[in-house]
Amino acid sequence: MNIIDILNITKGTLINKINLNVNIGKFKINSKEINKGDCYIALIGNTDGHKYIKEAIKNGASLIIVSKKVSFNIPTILVQNTTKVLGTIATFIRKTYNPKVIAITGSVGKTTTRELIYTVLKTKYKCHQSQKNYNNHIGVPLTIFDLNKNDEIAIIEMGMNHFSEIKYLSKMVTPDIAVITNIGTSHIGNLGSKKNILKAKLEIKEGLKGPLFVNGDDELLKKEKAYKSGFNKNNHLIAHNLSSTLTQSSFDININDKIYKININLPAHLINNVLIAIHIGLYLNIDINTIIKALNEYQSFDMRMNIIKDKNNNTIINDCYNSSLESLTGVLKLIQNEKQNKLLFLGDINELGDFSAQIHKTIPMLLDKISNKNVILIGKEMNKLNYKNALYFKNYIDTINYLKTKQIKNTLILIKASRSLKLENITNFLIKQN
Repeated sequence: MNIIDILNITKGTLINKINLNVNIGKFKINSKEINKGDCYIALIGNTDGHKYIKEAIKNGASLIIVSKKVSFNIPTILVQNTTKVLGTIATFIRKTYNPKVIAITGSVGKTTTRELIYTVLKTKYKCHQSQKNYNNHIGVPLTIFDLNKNDEIAIIEMGMNHFSEIKYLSKMVTPDIAVITNIGTSHIGNLGSKKNILKAKLEIKEGLKGPLFVNGDDELLKKEKAYKSGFNKNNHLIAHNLSSTLTQSSFDININDKIYKININLPAHLINNVLIAIHIGLYLNIDINTIIKALNEYQSFDMRMNIIKDKNNNTIINDCYNSSLESLTGVLKLIQNEKQNKLLFLGDINELGDFSAQIHKTIPMLLDKISNKNVILIGKEMNKLNYKNALYFKNYIDTINYLKTKQIKNTLILIKASRSLKLENITNFLIKQN
């Protein structure tokens, strides 16, 4: 599209009426990523993007979109709010390329589910998916900006902290298929109850043009009119005969009275996510044997249940990308029957608001079910627990300083916390030390 097209889309005011027939390449918000012919959109957030206009121009920008009056010798569109314009342009691009959009939300497991769906669907379709943690009012437009005319399917994560955020994103991308992985306690500090979290997640239906797929074993989601999968007999797709280790699971599914065995490099508490991916693959006419082969080759992400073996026969479960009560419960249940000695590094669960103390106080009951363990608790909330025989540290730096005097061998090590605690530094230290 050219500059006049973009002016009409944004309904802004054009400044510097030169080179208006230039075709614009990509839309970018990072001046360092600008290439020749791109459009730079100056957002105002933690930093003011207007400060980096000169760098964007130097790197080859052919157009800038701003919300402040500026004077540069380059076509400039002045708008009231550049963040809202980000969404406006994304809506236009989505309608222009018109791939089938699959939108995913949920309290836990959005990224794993997205990757599983992508793994299945790419066997038949040209697929595009969210990158990094691009799941909010800025990240979703950036995902849309990277679409091209050959993409048949776009798989997009949608996150939220408050009401109306998913509604805004759903209306922006108008999904053909929607997924809700589960309803947990993440963001309960903002929303006040799990019923309100359900209400916020169901906003994904606001722009939905097709079916909803849900975890049919979730107490709140199982009441929704949707395609359901899980272990409950009332689900549309049911898993039977589950067996699982730390790193692998297998289970059976029945399709048209024929039994198929699924093998996947994931533990048991993530099988509902796998079932949703299978369900969507079948819905989109992918052969079950193709799905089985794709899932058999799936590998999980770094910092999300990443299993690492070191030279001292330690098994490190690096699961510190994020945390919630539900995900912590799942991984602790997974290891409770393991016979190895265990060393648990557990950090704070964030974004719980007034419910933080109440939810953290349930963790000792989970720990009591685990034998042969040593526990290290990290962070402000964890330090309030007063759990028997646990060691307490303020942050990962203090924890690493303590570990410098220790030699750990033949141990199952779990490292789990919300992202802000940066406990991956403990993982990195343990790997280098050993």
